[in-house]
Amino acid sequence: MASHSRLNRRLVLPFALALVLAGEVTGLALAVRLQPPPTAAASPGSTASALSRSVAPDQGARDATTSPPRSAEPAIRTVSAYGALARPVVVAIPKVTTSIKTSSVAKSSQAKAPAASAYRGRNHVWIPTLGINRSISSFACTRSRPPDNYLYRWGCAGTNNVYLLGHAFSVFKPLHDAYVGGRLKKGMKVFYADGSGRVRTYAVIWWKVTPPTTSASWAWAAQSRPSMTLQTCVGANSAYRLMVRLVAVN
Repeated sequence: MASHSRLNRRLVLPFALALVLAGEVTGLALAVRLQPPPTAAASPGSTASALSRSVAPDQGARDATTSPPRSAEPAIRTVSAYGALARPVVVAIPKVTTSIKTSSVAKSSQAKAPAASAYRGRNHVWIPTLGINRSISSFACTRSRPPDNYLYRWGCAGTNNVYLLGHAFSVFKPLHDAYVGGRLKKGMKVFYADGSGRVRTYAVIWWKVTPPTTSASWAWAAQSRPSMTLQTCVGANSAYRLMVRLVAVN
């Protein structure tokens, strides 16, 4: 009888131990599943340092506006060559690109645009839709001092790219306000007189808003056809750059 009891204990104890171990394993598995996922620690210096690098003349210190990039454009919106004084951007940038076929722009532009012969001058720009009629100063590629209150042609732009930049609070305020107010349109005409007095007509084909970093180098890159780029600041503390691309239509 005693041997029978010892036999029962030998069988029961391993079975009980197995049940305890199974319970512990199940509990650990549940604890792992119920544990909240770890949150990714933001790297405070990575984005800020990347966006604080200068990529061109910066007017950010003076262009303190309160209008963030509009989200009314079609899909994504993406500005200016000024980067040295702009505050770092540490938020995701909604990026919107608006574009159309340049051939259709040229046809509609030629049909509606005033004749370029109506304009006379040297180093001058006219944007009738925005009421802009200003002389253009030179901004050398080697210049380190921020822009003054003038409309400039930037010397770092590539060939076939007339690159005009100005402050959003003054010389390019009409351009800034047209963008923010949704009045910037494809096909808008710009008349530009170069240093020799030749007047050429350009038409808007698309625009982007982007942070002032070297990732925006496409804005001042050389173009395969005669083009123009307009740049000014947008956003709170002028954190972004509005880049407007045009192509010649005459």
